Amino acid sequence: MNIEQFFDTGNKYIIISKRTKEALAARRAAGLKLDRPKGIGKSKLNKDRVEIEQLLANGSIQKFIAKKFDTTPANLHL
Repeated sequence: MNIEQFFDTGNKYIIISKRTKEALAARRAAGLKLDRPKGIGKSKLNKDRVEIEQLLANGSIQKFIAKKFDTTPANLHL
């Protein structure tokens, strides 16, 4: 990469950053929320929530439960 390509690439990042900041400012000005929704979100585990909670209450190992439902132990924080 030569010096001209380096500066051209750098300018692209600056332009993208500027556009992103402008778009976020416009959304804020319009009163729209920019953060994640509060509360329980949609999860592929919602349909199995009761069974997972029972397994956790009965002392099953999270690694076993995660494998059974094709997920990771970190996702079992119901």
